[in-house]
Amino acid sequence: MKRIAELRKEKHLNQMGLGLKLNVSQKMISAYENGTHQPSIDTLIQMSNIFGVSVDYIIENTNIRTPVEKLLKTGLTSGEIELLDMFKDLNTKNQQKALGIIFALKHYDS
Repeated sequence: MKRIAELRKEKHLNQMGLGLKLNVSQKMISAYENGTHQPSIDTLIQMSNIFGVSVDYIIENTNIRTPVEKLLKTGLTSGEIELLDMFKDLNTKNQQKALGIIFALKHYDS
């Protein structure tokens, strides 16, 4: 599961550090990341809490990172959350372009 490695790196954790948080070995984290072993449901839930993303995101069942409970609390739709996640992935220059496009759509769409 490539997302485990991506999320781990975002949190500035090495495999050993994540293993300590999950009470598994560094070798097991490596096996999760290269797909030779699948984490248990309990381990996925722990990862979800550590990384602040949904289990579905970790297992690549969705591209929406935010857990459903957070979506409901914020009042944002899944489409709005997906848009925000894509926006965050853009560099500053492209974020400004995206805002310009949205502004034009909002103010000049008839």
